[in-house]
Amino acid sequence: VRQRYVLIDTAGIRKKRRIADSIEFFSVRRAEDSIERCDIAVLVLDAEAGIVEQDKKIAGKILEAQKACVIAVNKWDLFEEAVRAKREAGKLPPGMPTTLAGFAEWVQRQLFFLDFAPVIFTSATTGFHLDRLLEAVRYVAAQLQQKIPTALLNRALHDAVERRQPASRAGHRLKFFYATQLRTAPPTFLLFVNREELLTEQYKKYLADALRRAFGFEGCPIVLEARPRPRAS
Repeated sequence: VRQRYVLIDTAGIRKKRRIADSIEFFSVRRAEDSIERCDIAVLVLDAEAGIVEQDKKIAGKILEAQKACVIAVNKWDLFEEAVRAKREAGKLPPGMPTTLAGFAEWVQRQLFFLDFAPVIFTSATTGFHLDRLLEAVRYVAAQLQQKIPTALLNRALHDAVERRQPASRAGHRLKFFYATQLRTAPPTFLLFVNREELLTEQYKKYLADALRRAFGFEGCPIVLEARPRPRAS
């Protein structure tokens, strides 16, 4: 099946102190606008450089815009060569990740707020794993459009609440009644509760992780909105 993609390349976002002219300012704005326009953001990291401050800044903007994400670690071929040279010279730092699995875990620890994004290792020079990058984009696109039946959604959430009850605040405890999916892209769920202010960000993260375990949503942010249950008339 043929699929069409619109790829939007962005200029790197440099540190603010280096934004010295209007051209650089507008390149930053274009990059931010591109994140807003896209369906799926591919965050490209340099394997040799690791994760720098500006990578975290861009990752934060992707999360803030509630966009699906795939993390591509590029220049993996050069990283492997650098590791071999450092190992032979006895200069390999202790604890430095040197394998695909180890580096992927390190990336997800550093970008913990994007831990739902798959990590793909690539080389634009050799073509290494570029097919896997496209496969990941296709997979995340499908996950982004998932519509969960209400009965299954509520069963998963009730099970999650049973496993870990929310903490009480000022003598009140959050009570969960039922939920429904409002929309896809990003997957957004409305939770009817006794008091919406009792649904903390920490408990939202726990419930979102429970939904991922139940339904996947790999690469997708999950948005949870709370509302008091309508009173019976």
